[in-house]
Amino acid sequence: MAIKCPKCHSENPETKQFCGDCGAQLPQTKDIHICATETLEIPKEELTPGPTFASRYQIIKELGHCGMGWVYKVFDNDIKEKIALKLLRPDISLGGVES
Repeated sequence: MAIKCPKCHSENPETKQFCGDCGAQLPQTKDIHICATETLEIPKEELTPGPTFASRYQIIKELGHCGMGWVYKVFDNDIKEKIALKLLRPDISLGGVES
């Protein structure tokens, strides 16, 4: 099934997100799950495998860290999938504002 571009009306494959002719965003034919972001205060100590963070994310392992924060492989108990969870340092996530 083709998707008609809302701007130039050209036909595009349903696998595309943008029109091949004019670059306009195409309407989605499949349901997309959008979830809101949530700002939580991260613990001062490093998270370790096993415990659940924010009543939702079971920590599996740390994938990496840098100057901005940490990335963990976690199991999301709400959607029942493994995902990557990025935690920013508090001074970055608050836009540099100190309380």
